[in-house]
Amino acid sequence: MMDAAAPQVSRWTVALDRHEYVSTAGFDEIHAAVLAGLGRPDFAAFVERIDAIGNWDDFKAAVEAQAGSSGLLVFLELDIGSVIVRDPAAAAYRSVRIIAGNPVTMESMTRTTPGAAAFAPVTILVFEAADGVHLRYDTITSAEGGELSAEATAIAQHLDEAVLTLLADAAGTVPIALPSEDGRSQ
Repeated sequence: MMDAAAPQVSRWTVALDRHEYVSTAGFDEIHAAVLAGLGRPDFAAFVERIDAIGNWDDFKAAVEAQAGSSGLLVFLELDIGSVIVRDPAAAAYRSVRIIAGNPVTMESMTRTTPGAAAFAPVTILVFEAADGVHLRYDTITSAEGGELSAEATAIAQHLDEAVLTLLADAAGTVPIALPSEDGRSQ
């Protein structure tokens, strides 16, 4: 019989830096604008293709060729609104959760901080509300709770900036500044 040590359990609270843009443009227009900045390969075929690549430079080139202008690819899109509309008691609205990332960026972050895989790929939420179409993103640099290495933090900041620029462009506005290390907006 194996003598197993008791599992170690940790818990901590992390304050998120949530960014939200609200646009009066239609949902379809905003959704399309977000998708326009993301690579959208046939994901199953893409994964099969990159899994067969053994050379790191060839792997990076294959990913870069499929990434959108934001440097990201759509990994999964969840149409939450298609479920909501089925409930006759619910006020129907459209809502889409986009899981996007870049395998090379994820490797770069997790190389020095394995736990960074909890934050990348990222989630982008696009949903309708009475005041317009909302584009929402919680930054990686806030979600990581101080556990990223300096190298992974720099990569996460670049990723946050890319996502916020994508959402600002889709909403037709300027990106919300990320806070600096002292908590002030840049």
